[in-house]
Amino acid sequence: MQAIYNAFESLCMCAANNDKQPQPPTKRRRGKKKKLANKERTNPQIPKNPIMIETVFTSQTLMGLISDTKSFESITDGYFKILDLDGDGRLSPSELRKGLNRVVAVESEVASGEETDSVYEAILERFGENLVPGTFRDLISEILTAMARAFGNTPVIMVVHSDGLIMNAVRHESENAM
Repeated sequence: MQAIYNAFESLCMCAANNDKQPQPPTKRRRGKKKKLANKERTNPQIPKNPIMIETVFTSQTLMGLISDTKSFESITDGYFKILDLDGDGRLSPSELRKGLNRVVAVESEVASGEETDSVYEAILERFGENLVPGTFRDLISEILTAMARAFGNTPVIMVVHSDGLIMNAVRHESENAM
């Protein structure tokens, strides 16, 4: 577990230290294929060109989603079904690697291939090679906890996938604040 925390903290700190001037929260970055990305979102696949959104969150945003067991299970089960390309009820290492970046920004422009490789090695060592839904949920919980630990209580501005886990955590926090 510590290896996953260390690997994700390293990636998160790398991303946090590379931030440029703060921008207004939740600013949409439009891609060339906005209509296609929205159309693909209805498919049970991860969009190839997702809409990226700049948002602000804290560790409490991430931990709030984890602590809401019903919402967290629903969201992670949905991601599991999307990532399980062959529909066998298990995520192979290749399925995990192909889709995890869309769910939780594992790969980053500021992180080297070696750093992201160490994350996947730690995941496979800790959780095994074929993840079932409950184990995938545990993995996502550990990833979010590691990210929360890395960011602390300082607000973080990050560009995230509009349909990714961090944006879901931001939406969850917003919906529950009302």
